[in-house]
Amino acid sequence: MGYLFIQHGSYQCVPVDEQPELDAGYVHLHRGIGDAKVFRFWDSFRTGAASRHASTWEKYARLQFDVLSRSDLSFNSIHDRAKRAETGHIRDDTWMTDALATERGLDIEHDPWTHALWDAAHQSFALRRWVSENKFGPHRVVCRTPLTNIRITTFFAGEHEVRVLDPSRVELLDAIGCEVAVEG
Repeated sequence: MGYLFIQHGSYQCVPVDEQPELDAGYVHLHRGIGDAKVFRFWDSFRTGAASRHASTWEKYARLQFDVLSRSDLSFNSIHDRAKRAETGHIRDDTWMTDALATERGLDIEHDPWTHALWDAAHQSFALRRWVSENKFGPHRVVCRTPLTNIRITTFFAGEHEVRVLDPSRVELLDAIGCEVAVEG
């Protein structure tokens, strides 16, 4: 038995036991960090720094809303950093969201907080544990976030990949084989 996640042309099939909190509205996110000893977890998005950067946060949120309001833009934007044989036909490797961010007044190049936010929003997680264990492991973390806080990517490469919209809503649940450095 499994779940079928569908969003703006992308889909994933995930076994029920891989998402034990879905009934409560949360998904578990898995991230392998290879042989790295430390997973860097940015905490500045939840510790009040966002209020000091309210203008940037508003621009970021408005950009996310604009991208998600059009399915074609949403689909292409979620794949803009992918570069795989399986995805070459879907405008991959364009980094189009960087151009959109700059157009909206986000200084993702020079402002450290904005750069960290942008970087965090483009980090990929997997909805399946095996991806972090076997493909990107052995050191890995498990996080959780509300179901409404993820962007689903396609099933092309079998990585069950998602990205988060709001990094402040990601909670660390477990670190396997590594330490966690809270930064920011």
